[in-house]
Amino acid sequence: MIKEKINNFGNGGLSGKPLKDRSTEIIKYIAKKSKKKFVIIGVGGIMTEKDAIEKLEAGADLIQIYTGFIYEGVNLIKKINKKILFLE
Repeated sequence: MIKEKINNFGNGGLSGKPLKDRSTEIIKYIAKKSKKKFVIIGVGGIMTEKDAIEKLEAGADLIQIYTGFIYEGVNLIKKINKKILFLE
């Protein structure tokens, strides 16, 4: 059944927004279980500055953006940086 679901996505697989929540859950899990003994890079579904902050608050030390950058461009980076600056 899982293989069938994966095949329905087709070539290129799954990316962007559909990965956001599951990715954040995994970041939280790894951060908690590892007690932050290594760097965690948050990826998956970062389409807005809010999504980026969510990954960082879940335990990511860094974030990596793919689909959000393609659709939103360099302004997304600017928005994320401003949001991070105002949190501190």
